[in-house]
Amino acid sequence: MFGYTEQEAIGKHISLIIPTERLQEETYIIGEVIKGNKVDHFQTYRQAKDGKQVPLSITVSPIVDDRSNIIGASKIARDISDQIKSQEEMTRLFEQVKELNAKKDEFIGLASHELKTPLTSISGYLQLLGNIVTEEKGKRFIAKTILQVKKLNTLVSDLLDVSSIEAGKLRYAVERFDIRQVIENVIELFAYGNCSHQITLDTNLAEIYIYGDANRVEQVLNNLLTNAIRYAPGSKQIIISLCVEEDQVKIGVRDFGVGIAPGKLEQIFSRFYRVDEANPNISGLGIGLFLSQEIITRHHGKIWAESEPGVGSTFWFTLPLK
Repeated sequence: MFGYTEQEAIGKHISLIIPTERLQEETYIIGEVIKGNKVDHFQTYRQAKDGKQVPLSITVSPIVDDRSNIIGASKIARDISDQIKSQEEMTRLFEQVKELNAKKDEFIGLASHELKTPLTSISGYLQLLGNIVTEEKGKRFIAKTILQVKKLNTLVSDLLDVSSIEAGKLRYAVERFDIRQVIENVIELFAYGNCSHQITLDTNLAEIYIYGDANRVEQVLNNLLTNAIRYAPGSKQIIISLCVEEDQVKIGVRDFGVGIAPGKLEQIFSRFYRVDEANPNISGLGIGLFLSQEIITRHHGKIWAESEPGVGSTFWFTLPLK
């Protein structure tokens, strides 16, 4: 391992293979052996005859005689050059991925920001056009186009939020608000745009006030309801439940759709993750649940899902009352 012959090594002090700057390590190792302690998997470098330093993993154990006196030490030294190279390569790849990820987030942020202005203009012109066009068929087409522009606008906003999360700049405005009123507003909005689904609120609470960002909580509800409609095309019923458990409010959004396989439940809140096998024709970037988890976590709450394939899913989240 070090390039010495027997004649060159036997009888010589161990410092023969220890770099000068590491001599204190041997003092520590000998000190432990004298105490009767084993030094296990000590990673260091030792010097070969040609001056090259070899990375090692060293295990040193005390040797005792019949009277339990420590009379020496046995040492096992493993060359870990390949492990070190692998670790260095992993570190290099990790830094490269981190750099690429940062560039991607920067691109998403810039692209989303640039898309905002033309989308706002398109939406404005479509509304003006809707006021001018009198033909019923034309009005219907314009209304459908405005709806698609709104969807695109929401998608761009979500991408901007993802970029803000990565930069640690997602903003929250904390205020006291009635969570039941927020839920009712969202239901009314969806009832207007998705009349094919019946969304009902199951609660015995007349009103319940909490502190947080009402708009962000509404964003979470929008994401959960959008998914409930998207992944339950054959069902027309969605139930939102609202109750208080101890010192927190608990909200659930239940659908009766395709459900999620148990192995996928832990991954669904990951950024850009989509359960494609549920329905390959369903659109989406897989950022709604990632954003929802970030918002709820920042509110000191929890979010999770319960599901049974073929029966449906319920997404729960809690928010503190105080």
